[in-house]
Amino acid sequence: MIKQVPDSSEVEIDPVKMTLNRTKARNVVNAADLNALEYALRIKDKVGANITVISMGPPMADAAIIECMARGADRGILITDRAFAGADTYPTGLTLAATITKLGNVDIVFGGDETTDSSTGHVGPGVAEFLGFDQITYAKEVDYEDGYVIATRDLEDGDEIVKVPTPVVITVLLNSNIPRHQSLRKKIDAIRKGVESWGINELGLKPEWVGLRGSPTIVRSMKAIKEPEHLHKTVTLDKIDDIVADLVSKNIIKVGGK
Repeated sequence: MIKQVPDSSEVEIDPVKMTLNRTKARNVVNAADLNALEYALRIKDKVGANITVISMGPPMADAAIIECMARGADRGILITDRAFAGADTYPTGLTLAATITKLGNVDIVFGGDETTDSSTGHVGPGVAEFLGFDQITYAKEVDYEDGYVIATRDLEDGDEIVKVPTPVVITVLLNSNIPRHQSLRKKIDAIRKGVESWGINELGLKPEWVGLRGSPTIVRSMKAIKEPEHLHKTVTLDKIDDIVADLVSKNIIKVGGK
């Protein structure tokens, strides 16, 4: 599971819809999703696998899927439909789970632990719950052996090593590995192969289950936070004594002592 996200430095909020305005920002593959893809590719290198990249988003998100195929994924599916627009994490998890169910015969579902445009960390666990799969969260190392995933989880008070049978959903931490680069030959092959497009009819979902209609989160209002003003002054060396005396008189700094 990957997501095309707007560059966080360029994102804007639609003041009417109270949703992200993605039209003015450069779009990239969510960074943690590339770490997740890398672990999938390593398993493919080790024991052989067929990797399908799925993403829910607008038609332009096919570029992100092509990039992942250029890194070594075998197939790409874009879940796109106007009915999916405005979804929060609940219907997003439902839609992705329905896609995985339709694919069938899935052993491991990978995804980044969170995305840069919302940072909720809800979607991976939500997909696991909808599918009824075991899940491994906060994974910083992932390996596969004889039908089991062996993963190291990064927890607040230390590391936890788990061994979980497939099928399983794994959410991978940002910067847990170094993703491989795209290959020109693989990118050409990906463009020729193309990205499949699935909508609400292909997934058999009801309109009231997905998108904005199926989202329990409602943003009533939003306002910009004004940054506090930081005052400063330029001080020359001959004024140091005066500045120190002023700070002492205001009890900002103290002098003296034993």
